[in-house]
Amino acid sequence: MACRSSGVLLTHKLIAQGQIKLVSIHATETAAGAAVVKVFDGLDNTGTEVARITLAANQTIEFDMHGVICTTGLYYEELSGSAAVSVEFN
Repeated sequence: MACRSSGVLLTHKLIAQGQIKLVSIHATETAAGAAVVKVFDGLDNTGTEVARITLAANQTIEFDMHGVICTTGLYYEELSGSAAVSVEFN
C-alpha cells in the first residue's frame, strides 16, 4: 500500500490533521553535532509523544512505526541540533 510523505522537514511543522496511520520516520543529522527530534499525536508539541529520535553526528536512520494510529494528527518538532526528517503516513 502506498503512503503519503511530509517531504523533508527542517523545522517544527504540523504534518497532518485527523486520524493518521504512522508508517515510518526517516532522519538524517545534517551538521557536525547530535540532534533530537520528536513526533507527536496532536496538533502541536503538547500531544502524545509517539517517537523520539536521537541522532549522532552524520547519522541516518529509519524508524519503522508499524502503523501506529494517531487520533488527532501528526506534529514534528526538532528539539535540538540540525536534522532533515521525512514522515511517511496514511
